[in-house]
Amino acid sequence: MGMANQLFKDVAKATGLPQELITKELAQLVSNKGIENDNLTLDELRLVMADYLREVILQAKNKLEDGIDIEEEVAPEDLGRE
Repeated sequence: MGMANQLFKDVAKATGLPQELITKELAQLVSNKGIENDNLTLDELRLVMADYLREVILQAKNKLEDGIDIEEEVAPEDLGRE
């Protein structure tokens, strides 16, 4: 797992997050994509991370939308008016 291990270390260090936590998370994400750690390339890691970020953004968007109670629709030109 030489190459993958180094990629995980580099990415974990760059995030500033706890390295053990992010390393385990990355390994799980790669495994979920059916990629063997020993054969992981930088391009594959980029794809895995892009998918992961899309999922995180969608989850955050859904939570934000679920938390907003819209009573009525407002026309764009009426925004800011009482």
